[in-house]
Formats: sequence, structure tokens, C-alpha cells
Amino acid sequence: MLVDTTDVFTTHQKFATPDDVVKWARDVGDANKVGIIITRSDKKNGIRGRNDKLILGCDKGGKYDCSESSTTSASKKCNCPFKIRAAPSTDGSGWKVHVIHGVHNHGLPDQYHGHPRKARLTADENKRVQDLTKRKVAPRHIVLDLKDQNPESVVDATLVYRKRHMMQIQERGSRTELQHLLQLLDDAKYVSWNRRKDDGSDVLSDIFWAHPDSIKLLNLFPIVLVMDCTYKTNKYRQPLLEIAGITSTNMTFAVGFAYMESEKTDNYHWALGKLKQLITKQDIFPRVILTDREFALMNAIKDIFPHTTNMLCTWHIIKNVNARCTVQIPKDMKQKVKNLWRDVVQSPDEVEYQQRLNAFQQACVNSSNFVEYVNNTWLAPHKEQFVEAWTNRVMHLGNTTTNRVESAHWRLKKMLEHSKGDLCKCLEGMNDNIRLEVDKIKKSFQKSFYYTEKTHSSPFFQYLRNFVSRAAMTLISDEMERIDIVGTNKNLCGCKLRSTCELPCACELSGYTTSGVPIPLDSVHGHWKKLTMEEPLEDDTEDGYELDMSNAMEAIWTRFRSLDIVGKRALKSKVFELAYPASSSLCPPPEKIKTRGGVKNKNKGKTPKGYDVYRDPSYFEHVEREYGDSQGTLKRLCTQQSQTSQKELSQPSQKQQSQPSQKQLSQMSKKLTSQKYLGQFPDHMHPHIVDIADVLEDGNCGFRAVASLLGYTEEGWSIVRRELDEELRNNNNLYEKLFRQDLQVVRDSLVATRWFTIPAMGYLVANRYNVVLVTLGKPSKTFFPMMTSYSSSARFFCIGFVNGNHWVPVNMSKGFPLPEVTADWKKFCSHEAKSWMSNLNGRLQYWNLLNPPVKPLSGVMSVE
Repeated sequence: MLVDTTDVFTTHQKFATPDDVVKWARDVGDANKVGIIITRSDKKNGIRGRNDKLILGCDKGGKYDCSESSTTSASKKCNCPFKIRAAPSTDGSGWKVHVIHGVHNHGLPDQYHGHPRKARLTADENKRVQDLTKRKVAPRHIVLDLKDQNPESVVDATLVYRKRHMMQIQERGSRTELQHLLQLLDDAKYVSWNRRKDDGSDVLSDIFWAHPDSIKLLNLFPIVLVMDCTYKTNKYRQPLLEIAGITSTNMTFAVGFAYMESEKTDNYHWALGKLKQLITKQDIFPRVILTDREFALMNAIKDIFPHTTNMLCTWHIIKNVNARCTVQIPKDMKQKVKNLWRDVVQSPDEVEYQQRLNAFQQACVNSSNFVEYVNNTWLAPHKEQFVEAWTNRVMHLGNTTTNRVESAHWRLKKMLEHSKGDLCKCLEGMNDNIRLEVDKIKKSFQKSFYYTEKTHSSPFFQYLRNFVSRAAMTLISDEMERIDIVGTNKNLCGCKLRSTCELPCACELSGYTTSGVPIPLDSVHGHWKKLTMEEPLEDDTEDGYELDMSNAMEAIWTRFRSLDIVGKRALKSKVFELAYPASSSLCPPPEKIKTRGGVKNKNKGKTPKGYDVYRDPSYFEHVEREYGDSQGTLKRLCTQQSQTSQKELSQPSQKQQSQPSQKQLSQMSKKLTSQKYLGQFPDHMHPHIVDIADVLEDGNCGFRAVASLLGYTEEGWSIVRRELDEELRNNNNLYEKLFRQDLQVVRDSLVATRWFTIPAMGYLVANRYNVVLVTLGKPSKTFFPMMTSYSSSARFFCIGFVNGNHWVPVNMSKGFPLPEVTADWKKFCSHEAKSWMSNLNGRLQYWNLLNPPVKPLSGVMSVE
């Protein structure tokens, strides 16, 4: 289709400059839906043949590169011949325009959507996009806002995304991500610390930061802190430790944030050490820190805050015990047992606790495993940390769960929009959240100053009004309803409000009402009297020696003068990183999530919907998945899989019957192998087995199975034998204690004979390759590394024992249950290695949920 636009581009107008020519041509082109581009320009510079001229063409001009090397998937170029020439007139009156070829070899669009110029953002639209982006408005909503402002706008979300990306580039300039992050922290006056990995590189290991207002609030309200880790906040998969506090108005505030390399005691120890440095006075420390049963965090709290009570979240404890109850208690007794357990947790004193515990144990008399679990896991080691008979003796301000920090996690993730942002985006979201929090807290302070609730208008509150927060007075007014019941009897009162909140309890209030005396201000703890953030931070060093840097600066200068040129450069770079954060050599963690393109998942196992992909589900989450509808779920899954496999094997498709391809033959072979061996593994594991491979039965099959899982192919079995022998010799002290008199037998298995023995080879494989090795069959065991700490990126290998003499590699779905660990592993593993048990405890308990535990395995046993 040919379109002639000669007439619309023909003009006798003269233009002062080439820019005026281009502007006129593009305006005319926009009006006629023609995209104008500069195809050639020249200037007269005294060289022969060079004259002032300007050649304009259609944006669909030129040829489409259809060669094989081209990576372009589409092009608008169709060799359009349209061409305009502009040159200065001979009389010097300006530039004149001449249409060389005004015909287009293509049709013109009937609308402006997708038009190369009309779809661009105008200056006003650019500013609007910048403003809305800063306010976290989604691109699709920005497009709708622009269309509300200008109904003729043809801007789409792609342009908005492109503009946002350019804004980020312009803001950061030449700085790296961490240089920009440190500069943002410095500009906003955050207090921050970071440290590098232990391998001597500049890669970030941990970083901690706290907002100036958060530091003020921490020093005003240090009584109770709640802390917990969350996931899915950044593209580096680093867990985020979030610490929250409670104000006098019963509101939650963020204390600090720590991105950590992993959830080990060392990382928690470092983060809590930085938290402690935020407290300005040496005699101030948290009375209570609320956490989950995270052993690494609990150990760090003991070291950093030895005088602080570490309470455990009662919600998570009740949830876990109820999950175990769902599995092990008869159906008609489940609800009764759950109610009795809740009563045990809420026991007001030790006498009542013992009575309720006896009633609970009597109800579970036929479920010894359940009672043993409750006693050994919760009551014996931790009852003082969650049972009210003990927790009511400390000032926890009514907080017995980690719900506050869990809610803070939710608010932060809503502000972050997605989980694939970098640390700068995370800081922006945290900063915005803190600004909103601080505004609400200040408003709550003012309400306590100027407003009085009807329930607080009684003369008994006249000394407290405007001096104590409304939250405290509400607690007191609720407590006054108990006066008629308890009177002045302390035993009947229990004095819970006095011990947990340092507020007058019912027996005290009864005395005031009897004597007609208003509640004295001194009877209220100072925590509830703080209603402002304007007070400056106090320093408990009278002479200011702690803040004096003159000696340190003089020492730096002295050291600098004594160094050679290389030493001076090194020292200067360190000082520059402190003075100029944007010059830091710090690098982000190297491992990132793939954020573009599809993810090819060879393992067809499905992660339960709603579970966090960066952590192993808790025990009660496994229970909810398996027993959400009925206890026959697992059995039905096994039956369905078996029926489907038999149907596929007995009734192949017509295409397979005629000419099966090599790929189809391979798939059929795998199904036959899986069907052949599936019945020799525990029934409850069938839904988690993706496929079962096979290796040569020559006596080396165990080493062949491990070699294939390592990627060597099964012919690499000799490499595996050699590497396991090196492992045995390099760590001889460990294996002498582990294998004892059977050490020579293990050596012979690797050198003289060919047998793959369990559990000996399980320990060697897990330690040598730093993997979690699972053996399925008789027995089924899990082997964790014994000398390294838990890693979220660890690999899981599974091998199965079949036919009484043969090992085969087994491909498992993600998050499959883990059988129990051997007793000798627990006995001889290092302290760091125990983190494997704590971090994968949910999957270990998941196995026990599906299959009763068996007697621990020890010693060396030949299984081949």
C-alpha cells in the first residue's frame, strides 16, 4: 500500500536553523502519523564536497537485518523511500526544505498508540511519574493517573518502567549498589555497621543499621524487645533480623535491622553486639527479649544480655504441640487435649501448673510418645520461658508472643512491593515505614497529653491524667473491675498487673478506693510516664572521655607518617571509607535470585502453596498440609500415583506403540526402573520420590550412585572412592572416635574391598562433599556434615537400598521429609554442625509425623 505525503511536507517557509527544520518536520509528521528521523547531516568545514545539509527520512526506512547472526526478533524497517532534504538558501534568508521522495511504501497507522513520538513522556508527565514513583505507586496506577490528567495520552506501563529505571541510574550515578547504600545511610544519619566475609574478600557478610528516631525510642523504652528473622525481602536471599520495641502508648516501633549471611550464633552475636552499642547508658538493658525457639539466637542473647529474660513465643509453642496432637491423639480426645495444654501454658502459679499438668498427662495416658515429646521438647528445658507461672514474674508489659515483630514483617513486605529488590530498595522501604511509625507514635503521645477517655475521668485518676499514657490508665481501669472480687487479698489477687507491667494491681487499688485516695503517680513505673521524644540522649560518662577522638586521630596521623607509600595508600583507603561512604570497596553477596526468564524445574515436586521458599516449613505447617482435609490424604496420594503408573505402563499411547523416540524410550525406561524399586521404600515416601535411576550392579554400586549425584556420571565411582579415602586420612582423629574398633574395616572398604557400608560411608560422603545424604531402605537415615554449619544452599543427596544388595540414586521432590539422624552424629559432631538439626528440624519432625521413630543406629554395618 503506497501513501503519498508530498503535499503535507511541501512548504515555502524558511527556517533559521536546522533544529527549526527538524521540529517543523516532526510536528507535521506527528499530525499525519509519520515518524521523522535524521538519516544524515553534514556541515560545511572547508573540505571539498562538505556542505551544510540535512536529510530527513521515515522511521521505517532502512533494511531489516534478517541474517542468522541478528538477535532482533522484530523490526519496523521496510526500506521506506520517503526522504526530505534541507539546506541553506543561496540568498542567505534561511533554510529551505525540498521533498525528494514523498511516497511511503507502507500504510500509516490510524491511531497514535505505539507511535514513536506521541508515546513519549512529556515534561509534565516525567515530573508526575517521578512524584508518584517516590510514593510507591504501581506503574499501572501511574498510567491511569496520566490518562486521567490527559485523556489523549497513549503512554503505557513500559514507558513508566523505563522512566523508573532511568531515575535509579541517574540517582546512583557511577556508585555501586553498596556505595549508594552507605551514602543513603550517611545522608539520613543512620547508625550502621558492616563486616566482610572471613575469606579476606570485600564481599558483604552482615550489615546492621538503625534510624536516629529508633535509637531515641530504644533508649526511652528498652524494657521489652521482640526479635525474629524473616525472608523474601532481597534478591541475595539474606535473612533479615528485625528488632521491635514497645512504647508507653503500647505501640510498636522498629529498633534496628540486620541483614545476615546466615542464622548462626556468630551472626546473631555480632548483630546483638551492635544493638547493645545503641544503648547510651550502661545501667540500661532490656528486661525481656521475646523470640521463637531459635537456639542460635537464644545462645547469642545469653552472651550479650546475660541479665535479660529470654521468653519464648507461646503462639508458636501451642501451634506446634497442637500439630503433634493432631497426629498422635485419638480423634475424640484431640480438642480436650488441646484445651488442657493451653491451660498448662496459662497456669497462674506453680501449684496450679502441677495440677493442670497432671490433668493433661492423665488425658494422654495412652499416648506416651506425645507426652514424652511435650516434656522433653518444651516443659523440661523451657517451661520457665513460656508458662505464665514463671513469665508473670518479669516485666513483659503483657507481651508473650512475637506477633508484634511478625506484623512488622508484614508491613515491611507490603512497603517493599516484591522480594527481588536490592539492599537500597530495602532501606527505602524501611525508612518509609519508620517515618509513618514515628508519626503515629508522636500522635499517640499528644493524645495522652490532651485527651481524656470517659473511663479515666474518675477522681481516682486525677494524679495520672496527662502524666501517664492512656494505655496504662486503660489497664488500670480494667483491673479495677476485679476489686469487688479480690479486695485487699494479695493471694487472691495474684498481683499479675504489678509484676508484668509495674502498674497498681487490684489489691492495691482496693486500698486506694477504701481510703478515698487518688492513685498516686509514684505507683506507676516510669515506662508509662514517657510521652515525648524531644529529650536528648543521655550520656553516663561525666568527662566525655568515651566520646573523645583526639588521641585516636593523633595516633592515625602518627601511623600514617611512619608508613611507606603502599602502607599510606592502604591506610588512606580505610579512612576514606569512613569519611566518604560512597568510596567503599564493599561488594554485595554474589549469589542472586534469577529475576528474569522462566525457571526450569527438573524436579517436579511441588512446594506447598504459601510456604516460604527460603526456609524449611515448620512442623505444624507440614501437619496442616497433610491433615488439612482428612488423615487419608497421604494414602490416597500413594494409591493414585500407583494406579497412574500402572495405567501408563499397561496402556501406552498410539504414538508410543508406533515409533517411540529416543527420549520417549528413555522416559519409559525411567518409569520401569521407578516402578521396579518403588515398593522397596517406605510407603509414606512414595509421593516425594520423583524418579529412581539405576547403576551397574558390580559391587561398586554405592559409589556409582554417589558419583552420579555429584555429576561425575556413574563411571566416576573410582574418583569417589579415592576422595572418601582422602577424607578418612585427613580427619583421622574424628573417625577414630566415630568408628572406634571398626576403623580398619572402613579403610578396607575403601581400599581392599568394594563394599559401600552404612553408616560409615554416610558420614564420609556428608563430610567430604558438605551435603546432606539420605539413605532410604532398611534403615533410613539422614547424615549431616559433622564439621561445618548449616547452609541454606546445601545440596540434598538421596540413595536407596534395594534387593538386599544394591544401591540406586533417588531423585526427590523439594522439601521431602528427612529420617532421623544417627546417635553417633549427635555425639561427635561439632558445635557449629548442630545448626543443621535446628534449621532442618521441621523436616525431621515431618518424617516422624508420617512414620514412628525407630531405635537409633550406631556402629558400622555392611549392607552390600
